[in-house]
Amino acid sequence: MALLQEGRLKVEKIKIDAKMNYFKTLTILFSILLSTFSSFAQTFTITGTVEGLKDRTWIYLRNARPDKKLDSVKVTNGKFRLSGKMDEKIIRVYLHTEKYTDYISFWLEENPLNIRLKSGEFKKAIITGSKTELEDKLLSKVKARIEKQEDSLSNLLEAQKDKLLKTDLQNKLKSVRKKGKEIELDYVKSNPNSLISANLLEVYASDWDKEKISQLYQNLSSEMKNTSYGKNIKDFLTLNKEIKIGGQFADFSQANTNGKMIKLSDIKAKYILLEFWGSWCGPCREENPNLVKTHATYKNKGFEILGVAADNNKEQWLKAIKEDKLPWENVCDLKGDKNVAALIYGINAYPTNFLIDEKGIIIAKNLRGENLAKKLAELLP
Repeated sequence: MALLQEGRLKVEKIKIDAKMNYFKTLTILFSILLSTFSSFAQTFTITGTVEGLKDRTWIYLRNARPDKKLDSVKVTNGKFRLSGKMDEKIIRVYLHTEKYTDYISFWLEENPLNIRLKSGEFKKAIITGSKTELEDKLLSKVKARIEKQEDSLSNLLEAQKDKLLKTDLQNKLKSVRKKGKEIELDYVKSNPNSLISANLLEVYASDWDKEKISQLYQNLSSEMKNTSYGKNIKDFLTLNKEIKIGGQFADFSQANTNGKMIKLSDIKAKYILLEFWGSWCGPCREENPNLVKTHATYKNKGFEILGVAADNNKEQWLKAIKEDKLPWENVCDLKGDKNVAALIYGINAYPTNFLIDEKGIIIAKNLRGENLAKKLAELLP
């Protein structure tokens, strides 16, 4: 009887073990399928044609943020195919020739995408397969009339010499820009589940009123808040100090080229230029020789510079400092244009700088070239 009972127990144990192994196998298979699905959900394919480009010419696809290569291919018989993986289901990308002699920026999705290009006219490409790109184009059409008026007024203003007429044109330009801003604000408010809305809100966060940005952010859907754009807006709202001319500077610390933490308040000088730049930024690199010259002229009179780089590639950042022969302290947190100091100071364009006096007051913004030299000549004769 005991042997029979023991035998039954062994049979039951075998059945239980078999069930457990079955469930384990199902769990593993489910995990593999889930992993495969996730991978598929973030895979892109682009097929395209290009007119007028020489055979075997390389074209490149890059993620806009963070800046990284996604794929590259040689054009064959006017055709090409690009594929790969992306970190999110919808991303902003650049398709370009070598050295960006021809390029276009567009929204890339998981859906197969087709693009028709013409050499020298990449920006006029016909793109199908991306709903987000189509949405962006429709919004661009709405904004086109305002942008045309803005360009026209800007050209007239540049050519105008009469002071009264110039003032009138400035007021008209201000009014047109306000209308453009209202179009975008209304779009963000009316489309809380749109990635275009989240992108617009992030791009203009430091330009628009912070309270308004907060309201529009709260109005975004949970899905949009969870995108990289939504997270960046939240970071901006948390960190931004609304720095203004006449206001107090905001302190921060970041690592320098040797990894040592440097605080802005550690820089001792009568006047400090807080310079936000990037190794990738053409206008920044063009301005660097002017800064080097101005720094050499006024450093012994009480002028100093602290450079804050919007880079995520340390090698590239260090190479730019060496090539441009920048003698002042440079810091970077390697977070690209989402540098914490840039968020604190509300930076939305590069280069941007602030001139700070010894009392910590912001006395000027965006002084470049001769304008910076003239200001320092007044302050440090």
